[in-house]
Amino acid sequence: MRRKNTKKKGDRYEHHVAWKMRFHGFFMIRVRGQSSDYGCDVSAMCFPFGRIVVQCKNYKGKVGVQAVQEIYAAKRYYHATRAAVATNSTFTKNAEKLARACGVELWARY
Repeated sequence: MRRKNTKKKGDRYEHHVAWKMRFHGFFMIRVRGQSSDYGCDVSAMCFPFGRIVVQCKNYKGKVGVQAVQEIYAAKRYYHATRAAVATNSTFTKNAEKLARACGVELWARY
């Protein structure tokens, strides 16, 4: 009997982002993907900049400011030096404005 794939689409997208990060030079990549992840779905190290935390959003619509707020808080919680929001979609203008003010990287169509 075949098992059903019980992974949610969001979980698959988190692993997809982690896979792409590996090819962009990140290492010690960890997919957190839990309900108590404090806003961080993927964390990794990046030489020489230190730790980066990433919030992954697999959306059909545009990603708003809440994702930027969550990853900014996660950056502080995990003592990271960089923070990013990765999405398969795009971002709202308000999210882009807040990300610039907070120093959060936005990875659209990633």
